[in-house]
Amino acid sequence: MIGFTVDVEFVWGFQAKIAGLSKTSPSFYYPPPTTFLGAMAEVMAKEHEIGEKRGKEIVPALSEKLLAIGWRALNCIPVKYSDINRILAVKITSGILYPNPKDLAKSFDSPARGKTVLSTLDSDAPKIRWFLVFRDDRFELDDNETRLDERLFWKMHRLGSKESRVSVVDVARVKPETLQGKVITSYSFPVEDGVNPAMIKEGRWEFEVYINPFEVGRYDEKENPVINYISGKRAFLFRIPVLKDPLATPEYIVEVGGNFAAYKADNEVVIGRWSE
Repeated sequence: MIGFTVDVEFVWGFQAKIAGLSKTSPSFYYPPPTTFLGAMAEVMAKEHEIGEKRGKEIVPALSEKLLAIGWRALNCIPVKYSDINRILAVKITSGILYPNPKDLAKSFDSPARGKTVLSTLDSDAPKIRWFLVFRDDRFELDDNETRLDERLFWKMHRLGSKESRVSVVDVARVKPETLQGKVITSYSFPVEDGVNPAMIKEGRWEFEVYINPFEVGRYDEKENPVINYISGKRAFLFRIPVLKDPLATPEYIVEVGGNFAAYKADNEVVIGRWSE
């Protein structure tokens, strides 16, 4: 097994719309786990010169090796809101495809779009720490073997839409210990069979639904992650910590067993699937 902790600093926050709702869809409290995998995939595609069509294979490859992924805010609180944005309108009206250079007025729309501001609780920029555990560090990309190391995370520059700029400020490679039974975690965790949230020990915890980061699946007509999310086929319910005081880290007592396990490194505990 191989583990990483990654501290990410945000410029203002992020935009990551909830799939399947209207064009005025709200945002999430935090970037979904598959959004983080997508940011990793972007860096890997650039390094190995993999085009957009083949690049869709990278996230499923990362998901297959992924054992655990969780995050916690270090010094910020999420504030969800919506504002008006002028965007290109891709549509067909009266048999005419828009955007149309002959009719610019109908080629734009101004929906309210959900965003999340990460409001800092101290004098520093807002930061979130991610804890990831992989089965091993070897990946087959475009018929070539590559190794997963710290350099990958340092090159990430956004989490969410193109406006969701970030800077990675710290990366640490760790050797996690596998645990089952009662654990205390300060990281987000899935609520599935085998993961029993026993009691909130400290702070505020919310619910949010994400695409299952452990079984993303292929990006094709037969197996599309977005359709799976909308249908609930591969949607995961997560409990997420919301920081209210930088001196009081949210903590949850969780019973872990079955197909799930906890991974501990340097007093940090993240919950994911069992390493077979």
